[in-house]
Amino acid sequence: MSFLRAWTTLIWLTVRRLIWSANTLMVALPLAACGAFLFFWTQEMQPDDYADHAKIFAQFSNVFVITIFSLFIIPVCALAYATTSIGGDREEQTLLFLLIRPVPRSMVLAAKYVGTLPIVVAVVAGSFYVFCRIMPAPVADEALRLYLPSIVLMSVAYVSLFHLFAVLFRHSTIVALIYSLFMETILGAMPGIIKRVAVNFYGRSMMYELAGDFGVQEPLFFQAVEQSTAQTMLLIFAFGGIILAALIFSRKEYRDLS
Repeated sequence: MSFLRAWTTLIWLTVRRLIWSANTLMVALPLAACGAFLFFWTQEMQPDDYADHAKIFAQFSNVFVITIFSLFIIPVCALAYATTSIGGDREEQTLLFLLIRPVPRSMVLAAKYVGTLPIVVAVVAGSFYVFCRIMPAPVADEALRLYLPSIVLMSVAYVSLFHLFAVLFRHSTIVALIYSLFMETILGAMPGIIKRVAVNFYGRSMMYELAGDFGVQEPLFFQAVEQSTAQTMLLIFAFGGIILAALIFSRKEYRDLS
């Protein structure tokens, strides 16, 4: 009973610490900018544009969902919370106090993960719902139906991967930022199979395949994989990332804490 109480307390402290942090403000600013962008975009639409839902859906998908939201908003939301979850304790030299508690290291990481994942998924999925509702109703309904599953899967994959970064690297936020906003962007624009180490490649592959019948076409050199393959790879990132992080965290010696 004392173990369960300690573990749930750690989850609650993680949630409270992440929500009431500067990271929430860091996430709120780009989300507000995206909302403003969509609002002014809809204000500039002509009456004839509202009648052509297929055209608006394709533009909304290509310009906003697949480009801005998938390549920027999802990884920013994930790294803002996931790298700070365990990395913040390491930076502030408080991780040592967690490690000497009578809670196994793997369960410490699990508590951090359980406390972080709902926040990231809620922020990403909730903001996407709001952004969709700014658009005309048929476009919003279709976008939510088609894209929400891949957006949630990408969020979970990023959270797991960034927890792994936090376990491996001291300055994990910088590493996650370089990976998600620079390496994935560069790799995603390259031909061949090298792009298949990028989370957003599989998320966008799902989006292109699901929305292909609605006029959303993939770029020339993108070479998307099938939806089932993309789903499988995102789940591998999600489960494999956090399992590997737990194994490393259980054995790694953090000499910088002493």
